[in-house]
Amino acid sequence: MGRPIVRDHELGFDRIRVLLGVAFGPIVIGYAVVASLLVVVVALAPRADFSAEGVLFAACPAWLAAYQAPLDIDGAPLGVLPLLPTFAVVLAVFRASMAASYRLDHLDGGQAGVVLRALPVMGAVAGAHALTAVAFVGISVGTSVEAQFPEAIVMPTVVSVVAALVGAATASSDEWLHRLDPVAVRGIRAGLVAFGVLMGLGALAYVGATLAAWSTLETLFEAFSPDPGSAVGMVLLSTAYVPNAAVLAASVLTGGGFVIGSVSVSAFAMDPGPLPALPVLAGLPAEYGSWWPLLLVLPLALGAAVGWSLRDVDERVVVRLRAVLVAGVVCGFCALVVAAVTGGELGGGAYDPVSVRAEVFSLTAFAFVAGPGAVVAWLTGAKSDSRRTPRKRQRARRP
Repeated sequence: MGRPIVRDHELGFDRIRVLLGVAFGPIVIGYAVVASLLVVVVALAPRADFSAEGVLFAACPAWLAAYQAPLDIDGAPLGVLPLLPTFAVVLAVFRASMAASYRLDHLDGGQAGVVLRALPVMGAVAGAHALTAVAFVGISVGTSVEAQFPEAIVMPTVVSVVAALVGAATASSDEWLHRLDPVAVRGIRAGLVAFGVLMGLGALAYVGATLAAWSTLETLFEAFSPDPGSAVGMVLLSTAYVPNAAVLAASVLTGGGFVIGSVSVSAFAMDPGPLPALPVLAGLPAEYGSWWPLLLVLPLALGAAVGWSLRDVDERVVVRLRAVLVAGVVCGFCALVVAAVTGGELGGGAYDPVSVRAEVFSLTAFAFVAGPGAVVAWLTGAKSDSRRTPRKRQRARRP
């Protein structure tokens, strides 16, 4: 009788270790990476007063910013936060949650259901991130970089829980994915791929515009980053904001556009004005180009490709159109989410606010996928034989 009890205790300790790992593993790794980058920047900066304690304290609001928690820098609000660190922490929580779900499933012998495995993982991740956020917000109070309350606690908790939910669901997809409508699953996958390609097109457009303005980029670095330390810091900062720039460019490609203070940019018009002297914005043209509407061909081609990929979903036209509609809704929803987190306050001055027209971006992303995709799926799909008469179908079956 004693051996099963010992075995139960061992399983209980194993579960605790798994949950502690998924709860604090991404937090420790993320904080260590942020602190290491700050050490590199401070060490290279001339006349910098290096302090290990100062770096560790400065890493606290930087960690919060990675979860899109707004900050106040010397009293000026900063809500435009880089998306690259956010993608990194989301990926870390996602992978840790997926691995923890696999491990819990192994410990339970595959007997626990999907919900029973996901809830402990999500609870552990949410609790650890909430406690860490509370501690880091308290540390930042009264400093030059102060986290905004209560957003600085809510955002890390929400972002981490969503990533943990997706990770746990992915780990157990074999148990629930087959219960969904296969047409809807094809549409969801096509929509996610379409959104990824749209972001890729935005990134290519941004990189191309930046390379075309290389002289401006060099001037900005020479003026504001003359020493190695500040240059490295500027490179890291600009790299972290590249996904934000890709979202802004993608919104222009779909016809929506964005606003930075008094500057407004879209595929059909541009209102110039003052811009922050940041290398990440070096590629923004000084005036409107009459050829910009031709950029709409790219999302049109993307929508046509989605329709082509879904042409073999079913012989019935209505079913194919339903798959394309699902893909468009998924792409539009993803566009709405990234547009909501891309913009924000920028110091409250002449460059404030930075915003993507989220509702326009979402609707145009949906339309560019659903419209051309529906036409292509309709015209290129397999023809149904539902209109054939019984005599024609009988003749078709004869050898």
